[in-house]
Amino acid sequence: MIKKFGRTVSLISLAFSLSGAPSLAETTDYLFDVHLLGIKAGELKYSVRTKGDQYSAAGKLYPTGVVASMTTFRFDVSVSGNVKDGKYQPRLYSEISDTGKRQEEKSITYSGSKIRVKSPKLPKPHWLNPNTQQGKVDPMTAIFLVLEDQSPEDLCKQKVDIFDGARNVLITLAGPRTSRNKVICDGNYQRIGGFSKAELKDGTNFPFTMTYVKTGDLYRAERFDVKSVRGRAAFVRR
Repeated sequence: MIKKFGRTVSLISLAFSLSGAPSLAETTDYLFDVHLLGIKAGELKYSVRTKGDQYSAAGKLYPTGVVASMTTFRFDVSVSGNVKDGKYQPRLYSEISDTGKRQEEKSITYSGSKIRVKSPKLPKPHWLNPNTQQGKVDPMTAIFLVLEDQSPEDLCKQKVDIFDGARNVLITLAGPRTSRNKVICDGNYQRIGGFSKAELKDGTNFPFTMTYVKTGDLYRAERFDVKSVRGRAAFVRR
């Protein structure tokens, strides 16, 4: 996750296929402005492509404006995988990131019952064994699952179990509650395993809110707000 912007984790339409006709590919682009303490500090941009039972996504988080001249951070990720019975199953995840404190360049390959993490870094003692993390999704898949538009039946019921190659995090949403013409879900980002004692001193649970506006038959994710020890951050959809 990116320094100073809490825990974020991203938007996609459910994969689909046309009965009796060839599968059609659909690509959707998304853009969020990132605000820190009320000041625009960056952008989160990503796209999702679905075709039949396959999906792929790629995203970037980067600083803009004055902030870009003051600090450097980078989060460049991509994933490809399959959708089976409504569940996303990544096959290959790639990440290049720089938070200022931590640099990452890694890939996660999913093959049958094996999960392989490739990184120039040597595993640390507190990191999790990848092959104990079956059934969990990668950070890019998690981004769009958390931020995707919701049906009335699924609103505020998301539960996303994430493995980033070293650590396990669980994101859950509850609610909903209404505020004027908007619907708000209360979320929680919970550190499960793979974190050092120093990291856990910052906390284990981090609350956030998701705000939706009804658009047609769906609820459109409009913004994501999080409080952390580093301040208040918001991702606002354009």
